[in-house]
Amino acid sequence: MTEYLCTACPLQADSLEELHRHSLETGHVGISRSEAPPAGGKLSKLTKHLVVTQGVTLAALGASISACTYLYARWQSAEAENAYLKSPSGAGRNLKSHDKSRDKE
Repeated sequence: MTEYLCTACPLQADSLEELHRHSLETGHVGISRSEAPPAGGKLSKLTKHLVVTQGVTLAALGASISACTYLYARWQSAEAENAYLKSPSGAGRNLKSHDKSRDKE
């Protein structure tokens, strides 16, 4: 009876040595038949919870990346505006000339 299964291909090995040789040749990973998921594609409760957790984690990661991208863009535009305001041709010069003309009146 087959005791070991390859997780990447349809190999079924009767001994651990045969599975080990296959693993060394191909780089595939094998498991014991007792560790294999039940036939028919049914998932255990733990596997279902892990799939849901992975989905929630990926959604949260995507939202975090979007938020960071948005905040970085806002920071870049604020930095550019600040550089303009500090520049000789920026609003600082215009405000100073406006203040001088107002002081003369």
